[in-house]
Amino acid sequence: MNNLITAGEFAKLASTTKRMILYYDEKGVLKPIKVNSAQYRFYLERQILDYQRILLLSTFGVSLGEMKRYLKKSGNLAKLFDDKKELIEKEIRLLEFNLQNLTKFQKNLKENGTMVNPMVQVMPPFGVFYIEKEGPYAKIGNYCEELHTMFENKGDHFTTLAIFEEQGYRPKKSRIKIGALKTEGMKLKKTYQDVVKYIEIHPGKVLTYTHSGSGSLLSLFWIELEKYCTLKKIKINKYVPYFEIYRTVNSDMTKQFFEIYLPIE
Repeated sequence: MNNLITAGEFAKLASTTKRMILYYDEKGVLKPIKVNSAQYRFYLERQILDYQRILLLSTFGVSLGEMKRYLKKSGNLAKLFDDKKELIEKEIRLLEFNLQNLTKFQKNLKENGTMVNPMVQVMPPFGVFYIEKEGPYAKIGNYCEELHTMFENKGDHFTTLAIFEEQGYRPKKSRIKIGALKTEGMKLKKTYQDVVKYIEIHPGKVLTYTHSGSGSLLSLFWIELEKYCTLKKIKINKYVPYFEIYRTVNSDMTKQFFEIYLPIE
């Protein structure tokens, strides 16, 4: 086997480092053909092509396990590329989405000193079916799902919201009304007719901001909204509770958006 080369020679011919060659050996992705009594590793020259395949796949975020299957000829390269293309396209959409948000926050900070650019509106009354909860903000999503299961008919569009009974930042324990906007055709299951209550909300004049992205960031934008009020000398109405409406909730963060409403005088 005269065409065997050492790990060092392999590294030079492949324009990489010996350390990288040894790494892929340890991970079982690129094994040497022979290891002598002195523990020197020897490879076939054509294994440089395997290394180049590994390098190509790594740029697409292919895992070591997937590389092993492909190099052993048990992997489907066409399907692998299809899957990775879809993943990369999703990552690109997320990067573009984050860039849009970053640009918007930069603009808002420059113009008014906060990340938000809210609008003032007079909001008409609306009906809400709700359950009362006391717990952390992190469980609001679970509470909304719980309310969802209590309806036999969800109506035209089941939109959830949270009404905060206490003002101020209370991430650990907060009294919250978890609700659903009343729409035509909504019907509760008989089991929950005494559990779910109904109320009509009269918000009046509000300062509102729409957030597109992760719902876990809403508390941050509430703080920014209060900061905006301080900077603009807008008085908060302490007699009407804060509330936020979850207009579109989706597993894809770039497709969901929420509205927060701060009652003002």
